[in-house]
Amino acid sequence: MADVNITNLTTDVDIKGTIKFDKVMKIDGKFEGELVSNEGELVVGKTGAIKANVKVKNAVIEGRVDGNIIASEKVELKQKAHLIGDLQARTLVIEEGVVFVGQCNVNPDGTKPEKQPFSEVKKEEKKI
Repeated sequence: MADVNITNLTTDVDIKGTIKFDKVMKIDGKFEGELVSNEGELVVGKTGAIKANVKVKNAVIEGRVDGNIIASEKVELKQKAHLIGDLQARTLVIEEGVVFVGQCNVNPDGTKPEKQPFSEVKKEEKKI
């Protein structure tokens, strides 16, 4: 990340709308709306607070996110992060101290699980 151009929204910034970006977007201020990037990385700093649906390649959350996150690759929830919303990613890292309220779908291989009714699972267990 050292050689990459980073777009910073500092602590004094308060934006509403849709932001589309290609590289790295770091938010330390407030944002409400939608964040979209096919190849980019979103970093929500310790003072960052967003109310948004997020669709990115990678995300690193240190602050607060109220909304759903869809990442095509990786999401990292750092020590004091708050995520109130659903999360979908290929890889997920959660540090101790994170608050996460929502549903999570982490699927590194992109496989589709076989849906088997619960009653069938119980029958198979009895046979063993």
